[in-house]
Amino acid sequence: MDVITDAMKLPVDNLLGMLLYALIYMLITGGVVVVILKFIPISYGFKNAILGVAVFLSLYMWWITIIK
Repeated sequence: MDVITDAMKLPVDNLLGMLLYALIYMLITGGVVVVILKFIPISYGFKNAILGVAVFLSLYMWWITIIK
């Protein structure tokens, strides 16, 4: 557990920290979008497309966070 907490302190310095932050971004974004789209009556394919775009945008925001 100490390895994970150390990796999260300086994510730019190691691959594990960067991967964990990317996973956190994707899980939070995916969860929020799925909950929002659950109550909207649109087709399954369109919901998946919206979810894919949202996760892609969250990964882009993660990349911008890591770069700066």
